[in-house]
Parts: sequence; structure tokens; C-alpha cells
Amino acid sequence: MLIKFFEKLEKSKWLPWVGTAPFILIPIAVIFDGEVSRGAGILALFASTWVGIILGGKFAHIVSTHLLKTSEDIDKRMTAGGNAFGFLFLPVLVGSFTNAYLGTRIEMHSLGAHFLWACIGAVIFFCVSAENPEDGS
Repeated sequence: MLIKFFEKLEKSKWLPWVGTAPFILIPIAVIFDGEVSRGAGILALFASTWVGIILGGKFAHIVSTHLLKTSEDIDKRMTAGGNAFGFLFLPVLVGSFTNAYLGTRIEMHSLGAHFLWACIGAVIFFCVSAENPEDGS
């Protein structure tokens, strides 16, 4: 009976995530001496890198197509820069929040310094992005 249960679990699409959640959450609770809020804060910090990439790119795409009405080439380059900015700055905001409210004690520099380096990283990605990959340039 248990073997059949695990065979059905293997074929399920959403249940493996629910099934693996205890294996992720229990060690986090044990590692941080039962302080689940610290573990949740650190998970939020790691998850914010992916969210930063997605949101930064989407925001840059919306700005370049609807507000600035730039060409497709500039849109792609701005999206790459937005991805870099989101990746570099959103985790800092989440880390600052979790330090203040969840007690994660993540050591960081000032928000201004992180913002400056996120802007520099976004400019670098904007400049380095391929202009037109179809043409081979």
C-alpha cells in the first residue's frame, strides 16, 4: 500500500512540492534553534533574488515600451539592465526588512551603497547586452 502511494505521489504535479516542504522547513527550524521566523526571513532573502530578476526585467520592459517608446533593441537592453538591478537591489530591501522585523541579523552595507552598485550593475548589463543576436553582432 505504501509503495502504491509513493508511485502515485511520483506522478502528481503539485504534491511533490507539498511533500518536500517539511524536508525544507524542519531543518530550517532546527538550524535556527526553533526560531522559524529567522528561517523564513533567510528563505525570503534567497527567494527575492529570483523575484528581483523577474520584477526588474518586467518593470524595465514596461518603462521602455510604454513610457519611453524605445526600439526593440533598446527594450531588450533595458530589460537586461532591469534584471541586473532587480537581482542586485531587491534582496537588499528584503534583507533590510527581515533584519528589522524577523531578527535575521544579516550584515549589510547601507541601502545607498547597495543602490549605487545596483545602478552601476544595471548600466554595465545595458552596455554589454547584445544589440542584435540575429545579425551576429
